[in-house]
Amino acid sequence: MLITIDKKIRIEMVKKGIKGAAIARRIGVCRSAINKTITGRIKSHKLRKAIADEIGLPIAELWPEEGKVA
Repeated sequence: MLITIDKKIRIEMVKKGIKGAAIARRIGVCRSAINKTITGRIKSHKLRKAIADEIGLPIAELWPEEGKVA
C-alpha cells in the first residue's frame, strides 16, 4: 500500500495533535495555504518548512524534491 505525501503529513499531524489552522496562525497565512501546500498545489519552501518543523520531520523526507540541488 502506497501512502502519498499528503496522507503521510496528515497522519503525522493527527499523531501529534496538530491542526493546519494552528500552523497557519503561527506563520501568518490562511489555513487554505497550508492545505494547498500539503496537497502539493502550492510549492512554497517557507510553508513546507513550517509544516515539516511542526511535525518534526525533515523537509526532504516529506518533499524529496526540496533536498535536490539544482
